[in-house]
Amino acid sequence: MAIEGLTSYYQKNTKKYQVLSEADCEKLLNACFDIFENTGMDIQDAEAVKLLTDAGAKAEDGVVKIPRELVIRCINSAGKEMLLYDRAGNLKIRAGGTNTYFGLGPTNPYFNDFHTGERRASRRSDVTESAIVADACPNIDFVMGLAQISDYNLKLSDVYEGYEMLTNTTKPVIVWGVDADGLKDQVEMADAIAGGHDKLVEKPFLALFPGCPITPLIIDSKIYKKLKYSAESGLPMIWMSGIQLGTTSPVTIAGAIASNMCEMLMGVILSQLINEGCTIACGMVVLTVDMGTTYSAYGSPEHCLGEAINADLFHYLNLPTMQTGGVTDSKLVDEQAALETSMQVLVNMLSGGHLVHDVGFIDGAMSGALEQIVLTDEIVGYARRIERGITINEETLALDVIHEVGPGGEFLTNDHTLENFRDEVWFPTLLNREIYGNWEHHKTDMRTRIHDKTAHLLAEHRAPELPADVKARLDEILKSAEERVK
Repeated sequence: MAIEGLTSYYQKNTKKYQVLSEADCEKLLNACFDIFENTGMDIQDAEAVKLLTDAGAKAEDGVVKIPRELVIRCINSAGKEMLLYDRAGNLKIRAGGTNTYFGLGPTNPYFNDFHTGERRASRRSDVTESAIVADACPNIDFVMGLAQISDYNLKLSDVYEGYEMLTNTTKPVIVWGVDADGLKDQVEMADAIAGGHDKLVEKPFLALFPGCPITPLIIDSKIYKKLKYSAESGLPMIWMSGIQLGTTSPVTIAGAIASNMCEMLMGVILSQLINEGCTIACGMVVLTVDMGTTYSAYGSPEHCLGEAINADLFHYLNLPTMQTGGVTDSKLVDEQAALETSMQVLVNMLSGGHLVHDVGFIDGAMSGALEQIVLTDEIVGYARRIERGITINEETLALDVIHEVGPGGEFLTNDHTLENFRDEVWFPTLLNREIYGNWEHHKTDMRTRIHDKTAHLLAEHRAPELPADVKARLDEILKSAEERVK
């Protein structure tokens, strides 16, 4: 049941865990094409409507209907992988195939204060500390701001966030924008660090997140303007949306995905009509609406299924995807947080989703917590060891060692153990493996160990400082932005 005009990459991008078969992917995509052609989308920007109709779409009663040929053309022209570098120009992320990377998320209105434990409005200092902790954690691959800054001008919360990330981590950064001007300010900062926009585009350490469609099936003018700037910038883009089962989408996951996939592919279509060949990573977050509490839950099995389905579909299309993991509905970094985070991380890892964001989210994406970053870093390390599997060859079978040691012997002092144990075995930094007699001298529980490690990272870790002239240029850009919104 292949789709005419599309090449399936399902078999090429196969992974250890898949929810959809190749035929299932094609059923969902055909359903998506049906929605495009017969239901359409509400595009609330005249320029965007003209862009689409000039390309062959039809506008009827305020709704734009897209022929499948146009959708397929834009899928085929989009960038097949997203490359992100660190501040020094080293390739760190190749989001394509079945490679998986983890990073923070943006815009939590609240934060669990690390020093007092209180839940309060997010501050600029929370972004600073999140970037420091993420920079220090080896299994956190990219950085987002984690906090919606409320103690500075709200019109520039995005620009302040970008400033703090760019000055406190060397890892790839994903920024969002209140408006297109805010995105532009942050790109100018990154240009200054890179030594010019052409150099930033050549080796981008910055990706742009213009925002999300309005579910179901609406693109408003403000989001379009941010998407347009992002596509024109030549930098990698992120495009996401959330599905709330039974409220803003059908309660059945298949129906919800079919509808939401249209919103994702509309981002692909618009970006390709603006700048053919540009790279855009799309993602759908499946949220379970608890019909008893009306709470939209991240820590549900439906969310995990949605992550794998998202990966399956974009593996089929051979396009980069933005995933979600490291999120808990718990109000604290506790046992519930560990359970929900572990399930999400393992599913994302085994299904091969590309950019897994929202590490550090608690309270169902209403609050951020530094300890959740540190907990997830440990879980990702654990999951990466599972995903890596084992190698079977002459060295790992160790037949000569087994023959040498023989029945009743020991392997602890054998050279083979010394040469291989660091590569073969994963070592935790938080999980306690002491014998009871040693543990009872301090009796620390997991929450205490997470807190102590986070405190150590905050106290001891700092990213290399930017050169003084570059830092001065970032300050100038920030000051200019402040003048603009007075």
